[in-house]
Amino acid sequence: MLKKVFATFLLTAALLIIGAQVNSAEASWYARVSYCNEWISLWISPDYGARRIATIPLGAVILVTDDYDDGEFVSARYNGMYGYVLEKYLDDAEK
Repeated sequence: MLKKVFATFLLTAALLIIGAQVNSAEASWYARVSYCNEWISLWISPDYGARRIATIPLGAVILVTDDYDDGEFVSARYNGMYGYVLEKYLDDAEK
């Protein structure tokens, strides 16, 4: 009986982990920097007054994550750095 309970627990845990990974993968997307002259800023926080931690060149592909989206800024990863970019400068990288 204890073995069945433990096996059921392990199976449930595995399914929850797999489900979380699938949801995480669906929540992010690759975007190409577009609609700017040369580059956009990667900000440390979603605020125009925040410190810029990197510049991302026109045409670069970044990973937009689902951690933050206020309709203006989105959370993103570029060259191993996490920060925020203005969504209006992004286009779907699949196009």
